[in-house]
Amino acid sequence: MLELNWSTLLLQIANFLIMVFILTRFLFKPLKEMLDKRASRATRAMDEAEKALQDAEALRQDYETKRRNIDGEFAALKNEARIVIDQTRQQMLQEAYEEIEAMRARAQEEIEQQRVEALRLHRNKISELVTTLVGRMISDILNPHLHQAYLDAFLDQLRSVQLEGRIPNNGEATVPAEIVTTIPLNAANEERIMAMLETAISHPIDLSCRVDPDLIAGAMLRLGDTLIDGSLQAQLQQLRRRYEAGID
Repeated sequence: MLELNWSTLLLQIANFLIMVFILTRFLFKPLKEMLDKRASRATRAMDEAEKALQDAEALRQDYETKRRNIDGEFAALKNEARIVIDQTRQQMLQEAYEEIEAMRARAQEEIEQQRVEALRLHRNKISELVTTLVGRMISDILNPHLHQAYLDAFLDQLRSVQLEGRIPNNGEATVPAEIVTTIPLNAANEERIMAMLETAISHPIDLSCRVDPDLIAGAMLRLGDTLIDGSLQAQLQQLRRRYEAGID
């Protein structure tokens, strides 16, 4: 199949049009004027013919010079256009590469964010299911002896807390305190807690008792602005937060 060199073809067409223009402008018109003058001035034909030949030679030389200049200018323009095209192409390729890299980085960042979010939701769901399941399992096996064991563990925890000096009484005769348990306290346990608190803060206690089965086991004490949560529910929630945070 014949392949056309479009740049060469366009250059030849341009040369042809320029040649036609120059010939029309500088050769055909003077020759026509010369022929008209020869017809009207026969006596001066030889002199004018010689002069016309000289003019024609000058025009030819001028044409040759201009043609060489035009060819040089076209070659320079062609080379400059090629350089500009190559530079533009390289710039476009570089910009396209940079844009692709930026899009890839954004996509990877979004994927990583989605992965982290999905993992976080997954861990939240698992921790919620585990804490709920464990709470229900323990609730099913709890008996008075286990409730007492959890309460004893809470009291042991309470003994290790430094309460003296932290509970202001504001000049009151007693310090209000609230103990929340999963089952009602018997008189013996209530007396133990009051005695322990009065010894810890060196001040009489006005103790109120409340039952909250949601604590599952153990107890929670509010003494002034101090809250001591020794319930099993609090322990499960703490384990849940540690798991969600990825702490081993």
